[in-house]
Amino acid sequence: MNRFRVLRLLAAVGILTLTVFASASAVASTSAPNIPTSVGLPAGKVLVIGDIARTQILDVAALRKLPSKTVTVTFQSGSGVQHHVYVGPRLVDVLTQAAPRFDPSIKNDKLRHYISVSATDGYRALVAYGEIDPGFENKDVLLATSEDGHPLDADGPRLVVPGDISGGRYVSNVNQVFLQKSPL
Repeated sequence: MNRFRVLRLLAAVGILTLTVFASASAVASTSAPNIPTSVGLPAGKVLVIGDIARTQILDVAALRKLPSKTVTVTFQSGSGVQHHVYVGPRLVDVLTQAAPRFDPSIKNDKLRHYISVSATDGYRALVAYGEIDPGFENKDVLLATSEDGHPLDADGPRLVVPGDISGGRYVSNVNQVFLQKSPL
């Protein structure tokens, strides 16, 4: 009798486990936005896409034509404390020239958007649009075209997020900038 109860209990736990994983998978596949990849885009090129009017492919030379900022940053990395000077356009200026599609009928619609920045190796980090918007935090997040005076033409720009304690959002070899509205 005990053996039969144990088998029934194991079967019930198995069915419950499968149900939970199937439900989680369904939620993940329907609620997460489908972020395109830029596989095949050569190093040094950046695809700007998403909720914008003008999709663009930019290289470091094109980024240098935009107004640039110089920022000196310190952040913690896996190899210790890093100190660097970066020069490049602000991320908000890159996106502004691509003409973001914010809904003017929704109050502060831009605050519902985020930017996913991807690298050639698949590394990705997010920045909330409110962080870079001049009417909100106005943080000087850059797509750096040089680091410590060395040009980044061959590898591509680097996302620089001044003020971050850890360098996790400092994305090297950027090849995609994707503006997206949060699904929630």
